[in-house]
Amino acid sequence: MRALAEYITKGRTQVLIVAVITAMLPLLYWVSAAAVGLITLRRGLTDGLGILAWVLLPAGAWIVAGDPTPLSVIAGTFILAAVLRQSVSWVQTLGAAMIVGLFTSLLLDAMLGDLLNQVISMVQEMFRQSVEGQVQLDSEGLRLLLLGGFGAVHTAMMLSSLVLARWWQALIYNPGGFRGEFHALRIPPLMSGIILLIIVAGPHLGLESARWLPMLLLPWIMAGVALLHGSVAKRDLGRSWLIMFYISTVVFGPYVITLLVFAAFIDSFVDIRRRIPARN
Repeated sequence: MRALAEYITKGRTQVLIVAVITAMLPLLYWVSAAAVGLITLRRGLTDGLGILAWVLLPAGAWIVAGDPTPLSVIAGTFILAAVLRQSVSWVQTLGAAMIVGLFTSLLLDAMLGDLLNQVISMVQEMFRQSVEGQVQLDSEGLRLLLLGGFGAVHTAMMLSSLVLARWWQALIYNPGGFRGEFHALRIPPLMSGIILLIIVAGPHLGLESARWLPMLLLPWIMAGVALLHGSVAKRDLGRSWLIMFYISTVVFGPYVITLLVFAAFIDSFVDIRRRIPARN
């Protein structure tokens, strides 16, 4: 990965080769997004925008083919990289990610309308067969749930590409720099309080909780992962604990994510890492 990052930062031609080609290939658009993010973080908004303009050509072709994911992830990563460069704050970047995710969800709703209807029909038919037609699923509720999940996944991919871009930047220009800033990531009490207020009061104000809840949980999830990494590093427990965590996330996904959310919320108010004694 270091070799790829060094190649990207050699010049405009090199980054265009990587970003454009990976945007064209299926399932590699996250590399293109990370390349755009790296240039934006390192050289600024103007250079990042110049690379993005070229990358939008293959990403736009995917939209014509009916898949808005590459365009949304690459463009979203560019926006978040610009916010991170300007603010030098992961907290502000996570706040911006929720806003970007909101617009992404609206884009997916407009672009994937027919596909969502097909998926909903399939799920309803499968459910109808499994319960012998005794219970009917609410199609609108299911649609909102799918949109919420898709929007949150796309936003998580933007954040993952941004993390990769920032790690590349630190790897080349400031070894170890990203590790320290990621381990210190903690959601401030005010931000946690606002998110909680939206979650609790949103349904009473007409907000569709099934659609926006996954998006609102993303800052806590990322902060929870940072809390775990920081705690493991402070106690010098080794990589085996992190490997076990990621395996557990794959096997027991919803339960692990719930624990991360609760841990990050509590950490907002009590700063768990500060209370954990260092091993050395």
